[in-house]
Amino acid sequence: MYKYIVILIFIMFMCRSSFFFRQNKSNYIKQDSDEILWSSKRKLIWDDFMAIPDTNQTNLAALTSAKIQITENCVENGIPKYLLQCYFVKSQSWTKVNDKLTLLHEQLHFDIGELFTRKIRKAFDSLNSKKIKDYLIYENLYFTYGKKNESYQKLYDSDVNFNDINQLKWEKKIDADLLKLKKYEYIPKE
Repeated sequence: MYKYIVILIFIMFMCRSSFFFRQNKSNYIKQDSDEILWSSKRKLIWDDFMAIPDTNQTNLAALTSAKIQITENCVENGIPKYLLQCYFVKSQSWTKVNDKLTLLHEQLHFDIGELFTRKIRKAFDSLNSKKIKDYLIYENLYFTYGKKNESYQKLYDSDVNFNDINQLKWEKKIDADLLKLKKYEYIPKE
């Protein structure tokens, strides 16, 4: 009985949480959507940053809002299966500038979000191959990676801090890390 209550609470949590667990019935993004699905073929442009800049944030030139979202979930033979995607949120992203270097910096924030999305996909794949049925294990892993993503984003900002050389190092590192996890890239069906 306890196990069923825990499962029910987890399912309810998934439906209610807006940061990590938001469901989207489609696997494609419409042109007028507020969200852009991460893709190696589609880089951010300044027109994607649609929010009004936060004038209280005097130390920021731009802000990228990206989220890792579960877009589909099901159970196969008692094993939870999830489709995770990384989205850029236009209405929560803003800029005070329009230079190329800052845009590259913001793109890398989005790329880091994709990197952690792939890490979660890989971890979930491992749980699935071990036939782990406990939803709480998936939930804990998901939140652990979510916190790691937030910490990594902050580390990136503090390490780069308007330093072109450090920015280039981070670009190379994230590109290499994404390549290592290429198997876990989501490519939408056209």
